[in-house]
Amino acid sequence: MQIVQGGRDAAVGSAGWLAPVSLALVYDTSADLNQWFERLVAELRRSGKSLAGLVQHDVPHAGRSRCDMVLHELATGRSISISQDLGAGAISCRLSTPRLIEAAQLVESRLADAEIVFLNKFGKAEAEGGGLRDLIARSIDGGKSLVIGVPRSNQAAWTEFCGDYFTTIIATPEPRPEEVVRLVRLLGTVPAENASLHAI
Repeated sequence: MQIVQGGRDAAVGSAGWLAPVSLALVYDTSADLNQWFERLVAELRRSGKSLAGLVQHDVPHAGRSRCDMVLHELATGRSISISQDLGAGAISCRLSTPRLIEAAQLVESRLADAEIVFLNKFGKAEAEGGGLRDLIARSIDGGKSLVIGVPRSNQAAWTEFCGDYFTTIIATPEPRPEEVVRLVRLLGTVPAENASLHAI
């Protein structure tokens, strides 16, 4: 795990409580990101944290070279396909904007009860000014810790969007257990007063 940028939100509050933490996992392949998300979600749930948000799974489509994109909402367990069926030979964007908005609204309805929010990615739609950008802002404004995937190809657009607010981490293949534990601690523990969060 490589931290390439430390966000200004990784700080301890006046009473020794952990302030909301925002993590951007920069990845090369969806498989890399999925491993990090699956392990972080499992560990956070095991520790009793309430989660909301969207985790993407790609579902193979018979006779097609490209998979269907399905979002799973963590608080409700609901799944929403965000792929449009444009035909076997289609090369244009397959994202269904109305379904993505529906998924974002589902997460928004669960924000009040969540401690930590996962968002599948800062993708092409977000880089162009749409997609989940508003949900990212609402999660932060609501005082939630946030974990989001950022494709390496969108890292420049991401940095322009978020500035120095997020701690940016390279999501390497096969995350080691100790790396997952360190992030879980950062996201979900209350450190002793005057503790340093730069230990990871």
